[in-house]
Amino acid sequence: MIKKTLRELLIEALVACGTKRGMKWTAFNESARKAGFWIFALWALISFNSKAAWVLRDSPVGHVSNLTPKVWLEKGAHKLNVDSKGVILHGYDPVAYFKQHKAVKGSPKYQTTYQGATYYFSSAADLASFKHDPAKFAPQYGGFCANSMSKRKANDVDPTVFFIVNGKLYLCSSTAAEKEFRSNEQENIKKADENWDEEYRWFY
Repeated sequence: MIKKTLRELLIEALVACGTKRGMKWTAFNESARKAGFWIFALWALISFNSKAAWVLRDSPVGHVSNLTPKVWLEKGAHKLNVDSKGVILHGYDPVAYFKQHKAVKGSPKYQTTYQGATYYFSSAADLASFKHDPAKFAPQYGGFCANSMSKRKANDVDPTVFFIVNGKLYLCSSTAAEKEFRSNEQENIKKADENWDEEYRWFY
C-alpha cells in the first residue's frame, strides 16, 4: 500500500470538514498556511518552556522551591535592637567602647547610619573612625544581649554592660547576664554566633 503524502492527508481533512475536493488550490494553500502557523506556534511554546525549565534547574538559585528561603533572607535580613527612631545602642557611642573603654553617651549632632541602624557619637573624631571601618565598631548580634542570643532569645541590653573579645563588641542586659555568658565565654560565643546566623529561622 502506497503511503499518502502530507498534501493528500490535508485534502482529506478539508473534505471531512465539508470542503469539496474540487476547491481551488488557493483555498487549500490558505488552509495549509493556517495549519502550519499553529503547528509552528505550538512548537515554539514547547521549546520555550523546555529551555526555561533547564535555565531554572541549572541557575545558581537552584530549584524553584529554593527561592523561598532566599526571599526570607532578603526580607528579614537581621533584626536590629533599635528604638522608635532607629537608633541603636540606646544612643551610646560605639567607638568610645574601644577607645575610652567605657560607655559614653552619643549625640544626634554626630550621627551616621550603618546596615539600617542609626549610630550616635560623642565626637566628630569618633564619627570619622566609625565611617572608616564600621564593621570594626558595630556591636555583635545587632545590639541584642549576647547572653540571651546564646539561648536563642533577643533581649534588650544595658549599654553600660559591655566587653570586648577578639576585637568585637558584646553587650548584655545586666551584669548577671554578662557573668553567666563569660563563665564559658568561647562556647557561648560559638552558640550565639550560630543562633545569630540562623536568626531568620526562629526570630520571626
